[in-house]
Amino acid sequence: MATLEERMAHVEHEIARVEHENAELKKAVELLNTALGALVSRATLEKVNERSGKIFDTLMRHDQFTNQQLTELRGQLTEQDGKIVGMQTEMRQRFEQQGGQIVGLQTEMRQGFTEVRQDVSTQLNRLEKLLLDRLPPSL
Repeated sequence: MATLEERMAHVEHEIARVEHENAELKKAVELLNTALGALVSRATLEKVNERSGKIFDTLMRHDQFTNQQLTELRGQLTEQDGKIVGMQTEMRQRFEQQGGQIVGLQTEMRQGFTEVRQDVSTQLNRLEKLLLDRLPPSL
């Protein structure tokens, strides 16, 4: 299935093609009207004008329909863009929360290491004192 952008591009391409064909048809009809005016009666010319009027009406309805489709696709694209921006914002907020939690854990770890160092230092001091107390006094 084509993406939203591809469908929009296709619709825009179709609009441009129809407008180009519309302009060419207008020129062709004008030339035909001029030629027919010289060759046929007024009644015949009126029938041709009526037919070309119906063709132009059909082309205009088609143009309106494609414009409506394009408008709907643009609305959908805008809606999707809004959802993407919302998701990006949410992800940034979550990353910031995670970063804060990591900093908190690092702080706790540093404090724990400091406490362990102090405990080890205290234990080493006690052990040193015990060893010194048990050693015979030097002469």
